[in-house]
Amino acid sequence: MNHAEQSIPLISVVIPAYNAESYIQSTLDSVFNQTYQNIEVIVVDDGSNDSTQSILNAYPHNVVVIKTENKGVSHARNTGIDAAKGGWIAFVDSDDIWLPTKLEEQIISIGECQWSHCDSVYIGENQSGDVKRSDYSHIPRGNVFEELIVENFITTSSVLIKKSLLNQYGKFDETLACLEDWKLWIDIAHENPIAYCDKSLLEYRVYSGSTSRKARSVMPIHIELIDQIFKALPSSTHYKKLKNKAKIKSLTICSYIAEEAQDYRFSLYCSYKAWTEAPLSKTTLRRLIASTINQLVDKPK
Repeated sequence: MNHAEQSIPLISVVIPAYNAESYIQSTLDSVFNQTYQNIEVIVVDDGSNDSTQSILNAYPHNVVVIKTENKGVSHARNTGIDAAKGGWIAFVDSDDIWLPTKLEEQIISIGECQWSHCDSVYIGENQSGDVKRSDYSHIPRGNVFEELIVENFITTSSVLIKKSLLNQYGKFDETLACLEDWKLWIDIAHENPIAYCDKSLLEYRVYSGSTSRKARSVMPIHIELIDQIFKALPSSTHYKKLKNKAKIKSLTICSYIAEEAQDYRFSLYCSYKAWTEAPLSKTTLRRLIASTINQLVDKPK
C-alpha cells in the first residue's frame, strides 16, 4: 500500500434497505455529499416490494446494488460487509442522514483505534432535530466495555470500523430479531478501545414503526441478552451491580418507549420491574409513580 492509500483509505458504505422508498434518496444524497471522497457505496436491497429498486436505478454508476431475499437487517449488513472492497466499513441505515463532514472528521480523529462513532441528533416523528444522543446519556470513548454492557450508546449509523475487526468477531448475529448491533459492539469493545467524535454528524430518524421503538418485543430479548452477557463474566460483586444497572436501564427505557406509544399498561409493567430491581432508588420510584398515574388516567378509546 502506498502513502496515498494509507492516508486516504477506501471506505465502503453499507446501506441495508427494505421498503425504503420514503427516505433512501435522502440517505444516498447525504453519502454522496461527503467531503471524504474515497468511498464505495453498497446498498443491499433486502427483498423490497416497493419502489426502492426504481430509486436505486437512478444511481447506476455510483452504487453497488445487491438484491437478496428478505432475511433481515443483519443478513443485509453482513452481505454488504462481505462484498466490500474497502479496508474500512461505515454503516448508515436507509432512513438516516449523514452531515457532509461525517466520514472526514471520523477518519481524522480515529487515531490508533480500529473503530469510531459520533454523536447524533434525532429527527422524525415528534422530533425537533435539536435533541442530541448525548443529551440522554454520557457517551464515553476508549475502553468502554463496562459502560456498554449497561447501556448501548453506539448508534450503528455512526460507526466507522475496520473490516478486519468485523470479520474477527463474526459480524452481526442473524438469529437475533433486534439488538444485534449491541451484541456485536460489546464483543468488539471487550478488547478494542473506540474513538469518539463528539460532534453531531448523524441525523437519526425515529418513528413509531421502527423495531427499536417496539417495547413489548424488544424488552424480553434485551433482558435475555443481558443474562447471556453477564453469564460469561466473572461472578463478582462488581459485575452483579453492573448487571442490576443494565436491567434497570433496559426496563426504564422500555417504559418510556411504551409510554410514547400510549401503551400505558406495558409502561407500568416495565417501570414496576425496574423498581423491584432497585426499590430504594428515587429514579425508579419516580418512573413507577408516573407510569401508574398514566395507567390510571388512560381512557379506553
